[in-house]
Amino acid sequence: MADVTIPIQFAPGTLDQPILPGWQFSLFSVNLGESSDPEVEKAAIERIGSYGRQIGHIAEALEVIVEHLGLLDDRELTDRQKDAIKVLLGDVAGARSVKKARAAPT
Repeated sequence: MADVTIPIQFAPGTLDQPILPGWQFSLFSVNLGESSDPEVEKAAIERIGSYGRQIGHIAEALEVIVEHLGLLDDRELTDRQKDAIKVLLGDVAGARSVKKARAAPT
């Protein structure tokens, strides 16, 4: 029986593709661009907390304001506006649930 060689290649030799071009991962370090004052950002993160923690504080304060003003019962707000508030409150409740579960002894 004779060997037959077909010099046609149907697939590329390598199959690699960058997923997030421009992102750099080095143990949780993502470079998203230049800061107008990197030293202030660094000090804020060291003294106040991560951006996630800062956003969490803002979200919890908004939760208090929404409840205090009774915004979900406000007839002047549209359903779309109330839905946006509900999504925010759901996210705050979800984050609180994650924190509680993480703090619970195993």
